[in-house]
Amino acid sequence: MHGRSFNSGAHPYEVRLRVAARAATHEEAAIVGDEVEALYTNGPAGGGGTRKSVTEQIGIVSTLIDRSRVSIHVTLHEGNAHAQAV
Repeated sequence: MHGRSFNSGAHPYEVRLRVAARAATHEEAAIVGDEVEALYTNGPAGGGGTRKSVTEQIGIVSTLIDRSRVSIHVTLHEGNAHAQAV
């Protein structure tokens, strides 16, 4: 918003706040949105609008574990064309 003048030592005339949070439940995440909305409606005048939403995210983390911690066994079922490896 301020370009190069932001680091000039002058106090910013405008500040915007973006809040992102992670919570264990939908209800806990909604509380964060309610608090931000309360700040908007009860805080300084001249707010620029607000949006709030709760979105479920699923994360996948690839990792390596020591080979000694993995147990492998194979089960073959007679008369069945499918072999199952676990």
